Amino acid sequence: MTISRYVLIVSTVADIATDDVIKRLTEKSVPHRRLNTEDFPFHILFAFNPEMINQGAWLEVNGEVLPPPTSIWYRRFRSPPIPDGMDSGVHHFCVQESRAALLGAIVGSSARWMSHPSAIWQSEYKPLQLSIASKVGLKVPKTIITNDPSAIRKAFIDFGEMIVKPVRTGYVSYAGEDHSIFTSQVLQEHLDELENATLSPSIYQELIPKSFDIRVTIVGKRLFSAAIDSQSDPDASVDWRHTANPLLPHYSITLPQEIQIKLLKLMELLGLNFAAIDLIQTPDGEYIFLEVNPNGQWLWIDDILNLGISDAVADWLSVAEITCQN
Repeated sequence: MTISRYVLIVSTVADIATDDVIKRLTEKSVPHRRLNTEDFPFHILFAFNPEMINQGAWLEVNGEVLPPPTSIWYRRFRSPPIPDGMDSGVHHFCVQESRAALLGAIVGSSARWMSHPSAIWQSEYKPLQLSIASKVGLKVPKTIITNDPSAIRKAFIDFGEMIVKPVRTGYVSYAGEDHSIFTSQVLQEHLDELENATLSPSIYQELIPKSFDIRVTIVGKRLFSAAIDSQSDPDASVDWRHTANPLLPHYSITLPQEIQIKLLKLMELLGLNFAAIDLIQTPDGEYIFLEVNPNGQWLWIDDILNLGISDAVADWLSVAEITCQN
């Protein structure tokens, strides 16, 4: 049996969401290939010959010739650990060269992408997210992104209560340990300690009263919405990820049609076919856009609410033209 069409999955060995979707693809008898990016370059032999694309030989991985795929799920990219005895600079060079080779080979594919790497990379910029969300008519918090202490103090007065969060990543390594950075409230006493604020811009926004945090997972044109009762736990009231409580109440909800349309337009302008979007529902029923995670997590929502998100991802990837020929 020769595989004529298949799903290519670019992920990491540690991503359990990938495991779950692959389980669904297997149950549907959909041909697929998984590339764990930690295997590059120290555990995989890789070849790409651009002259062979028209002959059906797209990539060669550990001796297996892969034809062009029908769908590509670009999920995660993780660097491999440094081998014993290897210089860190050499390791960095090898990893960057391998990443350029793999991504350079696949980004030109005409396959259906969930989602194309260029769209994911662009969509990770929160200033861009906020601008496009506002453009499509979603309500966004009053915001300033700055490292200027005077601008921070002015925003504190203008916004009333205020929060701060990172522009890019919620993690930092310090003194040899990894630490999470959560959204935090800015208090009056913090304004006297802004010297270090100049070292890195942050996102400062008005603190908006919540009834619920809303997590919207979008797969193609399908929306799966969950309300998280973050206000039932003081540790979760500003950032629901901050709590250690695994039992925050979750509820399946249906968003108003106008919000759904605006979210799908946001996805279109960002070029995404998958995203996890965070909103706030205020006590008076307004929906406020916070941010987009173009490769966000969803398994805990499926575990609690059984919304079928993994099945939706598998269905999107396994379109009707994916077949096997004898």
